[in-house]
Amino acid sequence: MATEDLNAVILAGGKSTRLGRDKTRVRIRGQTLVQRMQTLARRFCHDTWVVGQHPEEVDAPWMLDEIPGIGPMGGIITALKRLRRPCLVLACDLPAMHEDMLARLIEHRGSSSGQQCMTTFMQKHTGYIESLVAVYEPRCLDLLLASYAQGCYRLSSAVPPESRLHIPYGIQEEHYFFNVNYPGDLEKILAEVNPGT
Repeated sequence: MATEDLNAVILAGGKSTRLGRDKTRVRIRGQTLVQRMQTLARRFCHDTWVVGQHPEEVDAPWMLDEIPGIGPMGGIITALKRLRRPCLVLACDLPAMHEDMLARLIEHRGSSSGQQCMTTFMQKHTGYIESLVAVYEPRCLDLLLASYAQGCYRLSSAVPPESRLHIPYGIQEEHYFFNVNYPGDLEKILAEVNPGT
């Protein structure tokens, strides 16, 4: 069920240099990676946006990343500045992401004390946060802008722990966050989708 106040933001601004091809155009089960994330996001958000450096062949509003070259932070700043609403932020290259995980994310966001401006998953055994499967509240923008001004583009550093609501997850759930960065990553996911080919 769609959440009225949430906008979905699919980040598709990477250069895909490690993969060696435009990952936004990679197709899995008949959909590009971007289209697949849109399909998931639309189950929870009425409005879905794609943020990047060039328009994608997708059925969604698109916005230009205003701060290219600094990674995902630029796209998130762009979205928060333009939309002024809470944003469900998703990387475009998460082929194993599932709607149950997004439902869990949104449910936990609803339990926030109001002190946090970011809701995200955190690996139990490493403390690593999944900043590209997260909900960013509008008030998070000031933290991101301050970090950007200091030359720090790491989202985990820009938003301090006390400003984050963490959802712990274990080893058995790591596959949901598998992303496509290298040719071997793509080969792995394609082999799982098309075994024996």
